[in-house]
Amino acid sequence: MKDRVRRAAGTAFVLLYACTPVRLYAQASTIQVAQQLAAEGRGDSARALLNVELRRRRAGSPEFVEALYWRARLASTGDSAERDFRRVAIEHSGSAYADDALLQLAQLKLAAGDAAAAYDLAARMRSDYPASELKPRAAFWAARAAFATSEPRTACALLDSARAEAAADVEFSNQVEFYRARCASLAHAPLARETTLTVGAPPPPPASPPTPRNAAPVPGFEVQVTASRTPAAARSVADRLQRAGWRARVVAGGDGYHRVRLGPYASRDSADAATRAARRITGGSPFVVSVQP
Repeated sequence: MKDRVRRAAGTAFVLLYACTPVRLYAQASTIQVAQQLAAEGRGDSARALLNVELRRRRAGSPEFVEALYWRARLASTGDSAERDFRRVAIEHSGSAYADDALLQLAQLKLAAGDAAAAYDLAARMRSDYPASELKPRAAFWAARAAFATSEPRTACALLDSARAEAAADVEFSNQVEFYRARCASLAHAPLARETTLTVGAPPPPPASPPTPRNAAPVPGFEVQVTASRTPAAARSVADRLQRAGWRARVVAGGDGYHRVRLGPYASRDSADAATRAARRITGGSPFVVSVQP
């Protein structure tokens, strides 16, 4: 049975190539041929070629994941695309396409009207793949989702991140600026009370009044967002969090590091919620610290 399947797959592969102009495949990879077929309106042929490629490749190999990703990109329906993108993002999270697959899923969810899911997926991409070159675009799509869920301060903070992280990309920066026009009305608005910024989740209990910079800590928990050797870099992160409605401060330590802290919080649960939310805005690896008088 398996031999018949392989022979049928090989026959389909040969027939498909026989119907494809030589200029397309003489020096092109299977993926490139599929892309060209799709560009010429021959989507069914492109998907058939990718199906053959998937059967030829070992499951989990880089070639397999690449073909799976492109089958999602060239899918004829949103459901088919979502299914393959999820396979790439979940089953092959260490692949070169996993970050892009998450971002594509976020865009599909936003297009389908599920802004909360879109926000979570884009935020997850930023936290799971902090070194990804797609991180600014994930911030952009998370911001669009935040606008759709009535979280304008979160959206504007994310747009600030997107602009700073991709300053050299003029075309993308123009897209960011178009959406940042909505932030003008927030410039002089009072800061909202501190919230977890988690879409659909209730806010944690309000934090205690902000502790003056470098003051002695109070009992409870704080969230360390980042630490920097330069005060300007730490201040930039704190300002971004403050624009999103957080009570953030910079704490200078004797070791030469300038730490950005949130809190204090009376409970570990509140601090944990703030940690997750801060990660969605700044990326990196915020963590909870216990403070004593």
